[in-house]
Amino acid sequence: MLVWYLVLLIGLAHISWAQEDCDPLTACPSDDVAILPTNNQNANEHYYIGSMFSVHNEGTTPYECGNIRTRSFVNMEAFFWAIRKYQASAGLGNQVSVGGFAMDSCGRKERTVENVYSFDTCRSYYTGISPRNTVAFVGPDRSGSAIEAAALMHDLRRTQVSAAATSPMLSSDDYGFFLRTVPSDAVETLVMAKLLNFKGIKYVQVLYEDTEYGMGLFEAFQENAKAQDVCVTQSSMIDDNVAAFLKRSFDTKIVIVLADNSHARKVLEQVNIDSAIQNRMVFVGTSSWGKNTDVIQGLTAENSITVMLNTESYENLADVDEFWNYFYSLKPGSSTTTSRNNPWFNQFWEEMFDCRIDLNTCDIPNQNLRTKVPKGDTYIPFTLMAIDSIIRGVRDAATKYCGNVRPCSDLLNIDRGLKLFNYTLRSTDANQNRFFQNNGEAAPFYQRYKIVRIANGTYQDAMTYITERNGNTGFSGQYTFPVNSGCNEDPCRVCGETLDTTVAPLSSSTTPMPDSINYLAHKDAFYKALYGEIMSDFREPILTKAFKMNQEITGVWGRSEMQERLPGEDKTRFEIGQDWIIALGVCAGLGIVCVLVFEIYILYKLMGTKMGNHWRTMWLGQLLLLGIFLSFLVCFAYLPTPNKATCGITRFGVGLAYSICFAVLLVKLMVLLTSKTTADTLLPGDVDSPNYLRGIYQFLMFMFIVGVQVVIGAMWLILIPPEAVKVTSNNGDMVWICNHYTWTLENEFGWSNMTTFVRTNFENHLISLTYIMFLILLTVVIAMKSHGIITNHRESVFIGISAGFSVPVWIAWGLVGSLNKDHQYAQEFSDACEAFGLLITAAIILFSMFLPKVRQLVNMGVEGIYLEDDRDTYYAGSVVMAPPSYKSRPSSVVYVNGNGYNEPVVLGESNAVHLKHPGSTYSAPVYVKRPGDSISRGSGKVLRMTGDLTGKHPRENRKSTSEAGYVYTGSGYGGTMRKSRSESGGGTLRRAHSTQDLGAL
Repeated sequence: MLVWYLVLLIGLAHISWAQEDCDPLTACPSDDVAILPTNNQNANEHYYIGSMFSVHNEGTTPYECGNIRTRSFVNMEAFFWAIRKYQASAGLGNQVSVGGFAMDSCGRKERTVENVYSFDTCRSYYTGISPRNTVAFVGPDRSGSAIEAAALMHDLRRTQVSAAATSPMLSSDDYGFFLRTVPSDAVETLVMAKLLNFKGIKYVQVLYEDTEYGMGLFEAFQENAKAQDVCVTQSSMIDDNVAAFLKRSFDTKIVIVLADNSHARKVLEQVNIDSAIQNRMVFVGTSSWGKNTDVIQGLTAENSITVMLNTESYENLADVDEFWNYFYSLKPGSSTTTSRNNPWFNQFWEEMFDCRIDLNTCDIPNQNLRTKVPKGDTYIPFTLMAIDSIIRGVRDAATKYCGNVRPCSDLLNIDRGLKLFNYTLRSTDANQNRFFQNNGEAAPFYQRYKIVRIANGTYQDAMTYITERNGNTGFSGQYTFPVNSGCNEDPCRVCGETLDTTVAPLSSSTTPMPDSINYLAHKDAFYKALYGEIMSDFREPILTKAFKMNQEITGVWGRSEMQERLPGEDKTRFEIGQDWIIALGVCAGLGIVCVLVFEIYILYKLMGTKMGNHWRTMWLGQLLLLGIFLSFLVCFAYLPTPNKATCGITRFGVGLAYSICFAVLLVKLMVLLTSKTTADTLLPGDVDSPNYLRGIYQFLMFMFIVGVQVVIGAMWLILIPPEAVKVTSNNGDMVWICNHYTWTLENEFGWSNMTTFVRTNFENHLISLTYIMFLILLTVVIAMKSHGIITNHRESVFIGISAGFSVPVWIAWGLVGSLNKDHQYAQEFSDACEAFGLLITAAIILFSMFLPKVRQLVNMGVEGIYLEDDRDTYYAGSVVMAPPSYKSRPSSVVYVNGNGYNEPVVLGESNAVHLKHPGSTYSAPVYVKRPGDSISRGSGKVLRMTGDLTGKHPRENRKSTSEAGYVYTGSGYGGTMRKSRSESGGGTLRRAHSTQDLGAL
């Protein structure tokens, strides 16, 4: 029982919360809304329908609105009129009162979302209106705003019915609460494609505006055109180079313009100033162009047509006429306008008649909207149907869940979203015909269009397209396209056409092809045959003289028209939607900064020191930084769309950067492996460094390793000159790619279609890097061999890390690029894999090799000794060591007796930090180990050493025998100091017979 009580309490709490109206004291009151109030405010005897209109155009700033937008204003008035009209016709009588309110977005989709969200969460409060009693929303009247609003409505579970948003994107399942009474643009483009097929038009060009509306139209047209066997020879967004673009496919005379009226006029303006195409193209426009006289005013577009909605045969035509009569009767200050609390009506009147009501400059009695607003607005019937469907849907839902037409709490509070939506979706008109299909689209009956022809600067109805209730469709009327629309090529490669193998044989007068072909003399014929442009028996004889028909050909060359770019096509990948280059550019830029920081820091730390003056010990590190720098720099070649320069840079630069990096690592490993350990093999001049491979040998080895890759890259560039070509991608789009792919003559147009490539440009580029793969594996093997060598602070370990981690990186980007060759965006995968593979490999080498060096430099003494590492290895126990300060005291020197080394003499300060044979110049930082502030003069001192003092480092697996020990006796100190771990072996320093340096300590 307790459980049932809890459930009941929770349910009551939920209902009470849902029924609660907005608190005017906490909400923000707003009067920037037009309201048609209900006749009563009883909770279950009234409801509201909200609407989202762009009553004003967009202002100059986000905080203001522009002038009144006539179409939206008229449809808003139709919205209010329809509420009163269909409330009565739905049989609600006096039982339920229906009201409405209209929110203005001022042309901004962000404001549309903000208006709805603020209202639904009670942040904004409209007098007498509560979110609970608002059953649905109508609008918005623009596709971009409708898409944003539909996403919000889906989350709020509120029914949305649009009478003007036609974008095919709104058909997505992501917008589950979206309905529309107007047919989708997908239907309009289907009618276009059917018309072209009906009139025998096979080839068209397409221009579309760069908006959600234009992109949606283009995608829908491509699909429908393909289904109707209509080929798009080329397509482009509308910009300032329309005329130049259209001339590229001059033989294709029919141009589809998928754009609103302003963009359509922009197209006509550019065509009209170019005599080469003026009056030679026929344009096909959408309903957004329609019969708009502003599009063609002062321009020539003879015989062009538009496809627009035909509402003249709709069953609510009488209601439409009744509304227009009502609208033309409206005047400022009348009882009809004041009852709606419309704050924008006076502004609309003033703009229409260019007068001021407050200044009494308007002649209201003699002014009439009939003279300013034409009657034929296309979307009025759909606005009326939207209101009719909502009122009838709410009525049917109330009858089901409440037992009468009044919207009770069970309907408005409990899962209201799905209930109201489902009944609105299934609602029917007065003739029992549904308004919507099951997918939320307008019923097929409303898919009626007319084809309007432009003749002598006016619009004339030419044809109609009708959809009957039984589903039958068809065209009626007469219209003939005045031009023949063909393709620049025969066969048309971009349309996937192939050669006609049934061509009649050549006549006897035709000169036969010679047995051998002079390529230069027949260059044009050769290229035409190679790329499928010769339609006769000449093609096979020409090609068989140079190729076998099944021979694989790598590269496309000699095709200047394929590399021709229109103005505006030189874009970055980001501008065409490839967002991955943002991460690439940022990371590559950071990598270059890191390289420069490392370089500056290393030079700063070493300049002025003995090691800094020996460039023979530094040049490998500098070259490694150069290779890493080039790797990051080459990444920037992937940012723009492929062109001749970037194709050459990536093909040559990627291999060069890799080869420099791994050549340096290999030379470093060879230096470590060839270090010498005996006095007999000590080379003059090498005493200051443990790297005993001569500098000239190091340089020659480096040049040989890099030179191999340079030859590979150079030969490839010479044999297949880099170019960017435009081909058909796996998803059917025309894209720019580099020309180093492989194709075959077995497919007539294998060079221009990625689906027929034998090997993609990515696969060929990966093959060209086989030598780099060999270098990486060789580096890994040698690094494993030399991992125990402690020379140069165990650098072999860090080299092994660099090469070892590069192996899985290469496997990853190689597999991802290769396995996605059939993906619809394969060209993006391949370029991204190459770029990020290079970037990550360079980053691994940079941080594996140079972060340890920075740490060593931070802890290194002035003489270039890394004390933290060497006190346990190379210099372990060698003489005495000074405190770990960066600058040592030059006056503190230990001189060794010329007759022997048993009794070193300390000169200067007792804190001995240098050991020096008489006449030598060697000095090394050392530590002094003592129990007190001073050394007892009577103490015995024994200096023991090994070959360290002669400049050689200890043999591998041989315990260091150098030691330095001080034994202190006498008062003040009891006992003997503990020896270091290196003091266990060795002997007394042998007698010196020269004044040469003692060597590295």
